[in-house]
Amino acid sequence: MAHLPHAEPLTAEQATRDARVRMGRAGSTVAMLILAILTLIGLFALISMIMGGPHLYSRWGYSAAALAFLASTAQAMPMVAFATRLAKGYWALPIRRIAEIGAIGGLVTTPLFMFLLFQLPDFHGRPSIWFDWPGGPQLWDSIMMALLTFTGLAILYFSSRPDRAVTRGTAGQGWFGGSRQWDVLTAGLVVLGAFYLMVFVFVHVFIVSDLAISLVPGWHSAIIPPYHAISGLQGGLATTLLTAGALRRFGGLDRYIGLDVFWGASKLLLGLSLLFFYLTWSELLTNWYGRQASERFLLDLFMFGPYMALFIASFCMNFVLPLALLIWNPIRVSIRGPIFVAGIIFFGNLIDRVRIYVASWSVVSPVGTHLEFAPPAQMPDLMDVLVFMGAVSAVGFLYLLTLRLVPAICLWELKTGLLLKVEQPFLKTEVAVVAKPR
Repeated sequence: MAHLPHAEPLTAEQATRDARVRMGRAGSTVAMLILAILTLIGLFALISMIMGGPHLYSRWGYSAAALAFLASTAQAMPMVAFATRLAKGYWALPIRRIAEIGAIGGLVTTPLFMFLLFQLPDFHGRPSIWFDWPGGPQLWDSIMMALLTFTGLAILYFSSRPDRAVTRGTAGQGWFGGSRQWDVLTAGLVVLGAFYLMVFVFVHVFIVSDLAISLVPGWHSAIIPPYHAISGLQGGLATTLLTAGALRRFGGLDRYIGLDVFWGASKLLLGLSLLFFYLTWSELLTNWYGRQASERFLLDLFMFGPYMALFIASFCMNFVLPLALLIWNPIRVSIRGPIFVAGIIFFGNLIDRVRIYVASWSVVSPVGTHLEFAPPAQMPDLMDVLVFMGAVSAVGFLYLLTLRLVPAICLWELKTGLLLKVEQPFLKTEVAVVAKPR
């Protein structure tokens, strides 16, 4: 795999010197100020909605969509770091820290999830994954979301310890760089990542089951939970690429984030897009061939009725366009191409979450109710827009704030990769030969 040439070769010594520079300070202060203002506006909008008294359940559809969107983008980003560590994907070394910082989104999704859980109707006797289990869904959903957030922050903390020690110019806070510490760190990050993956899947099952499936009469899907998790992984990878592209362009990290990163990630994006099609098609066929009254209602509600435009847009942006673009080498083997496709998938994920959750909260009914016709599409009002923008802005603000505390590149891993890699001529080009450590 080729890479972009540098003005001068990047060496391990250069990476060590660069570790003393707070690359996170490239985050614009003006951008942080704007995001902070939008966050406060969104918070005030949410408080005003709460203080406005009882609302129809449909009032919270866009807030639920914001939660699901952030869980499928920011909180899915650490999965990129774990997957490439487990598979020894050295091409992803420059973006692992960028992906890990996405765990900071849990500081926004956790309280928002807990709030929405208490807006749910009575779950007693309601078809759900809990079967009237004591404490469900509020207690167990809250525990799992908090556990996901804690695990993600733990990964970020331990991964950044060596870099933080270097940037301080001292082996502080108990980090001395001994061989035992390195062994524990490298193995521990894989173990924490595996635990994060397990909890991530559970959280997505809980979100879509309790905030969507259980609210819609007659919806008993075993496909939507894995669909939600897989499309979340797709959204997390897309968000990581968009963030890497922004830091490369505006953060001065083009020396570190080269062609290899986007070339390697584009292959994963293509595979996840194909999985998106498979799960969408499976859900469609199940209801299409069943043709019972409840299944026809579901097709009308989510795919061919008031939200048909959102369904078509999501299907095109998460599958059709990525497939049509990434099968071409000039687009896939480039920097701008994968970033452009990642942007399409990012907004496709947003549209998909709005389609699922706004439609679900618009038909909340007492247990035993059977609906025959889908209600008209619910358009967002000003408060919905402000809450949605505030939640997304809060994650962006926390991300930029974190970049001021830790380097944007995991430099100790990058240095390890540089020590294991050498460029050798092959035909008319040069290729990277990576040693396989014991």
